[in-house]
Amino acid sequence: MRRVVFGGLSGVLMALVLLLGTGAAPLPDPTVTPFVEPAGCWQPPDDYTRLWVNGAQLNARTLAMLDHAQALYQAQGGVIDFRLAITQGSYNAGGVAASFGTHDGGGAVDLSVRSRVDWSVLEDEIEPMIRALRVAGFAAWLRDTGELYPESVIHIHAIAIGDRELSEAARAQIDGRFGYLRGFNGLPQIDGMPLPDRYGGPVICRWMISQGFDDMRGWPNPYPTPGGTTVPQWSIP
Repeated sequence: MRRVVFGGLSGVLMALVLLLGTGAAPLPDPTVTPFVEPAGCWQPPDDYTRLWVNGAQLNARTLAMLDHAQALYQAQGGVIDFRLAITQGSYNAGGVAASFGTHDGGGAVDLSVRSRVDWSVLEDEIEPMIRALRVAGFAAWLRDTGELYPESVIHIHAIAIGDRELSEAARAQIDGRFGYLRGFNGLPQIDGMPLPDRYGGPVICRWMISQGFDDMRGWPNPYPTPGGTTVPQWSIP
């Protein structure tokens, strides 16, 4: 009787082995999601000639990126002139304390989101501006009224990814502890806890990846890192 039972079990096991071995019931293979470059990506020129635009100094690379963002934004019906909206440029060391060094080097620019006619905030323009700036290669966020200090002026703050003349503070806003590529808002926090980017994750183009700038959301976050510690290296806004 035992021989019959064991023989039957052996037969079942052999059948399963043969079934799996022949590939009749293969395990599903995980598929890799291919990288899809967002429409509008464009690699900026490697030109660091310094220029004056609307009272602010920018390098030619940053200006080319700003003009590209303008074209993308206008194609979607945008009404703000980015060059005329500049409120702070680059190479402005110590010019605005609330900028905590991010405008000391190249690649930094602040843009007004107010109407030049009646000074009202153009709320409907903010997200399209940020999207266009990000596709053009900037880490860009809205700095709302009072966000940096009491009564601070609402504006968009943008840092050019890959600019070789960025200040240390500006570079940290890209890939430091509180950085854009990590999915955060770029502002150092006293408690060391990054705040999420309210406009979603970073826009990644192929040229960024080729220069070592990739989507870093979910990556281990260094601690400490330039631009992000519980004892920041510059004043907290």
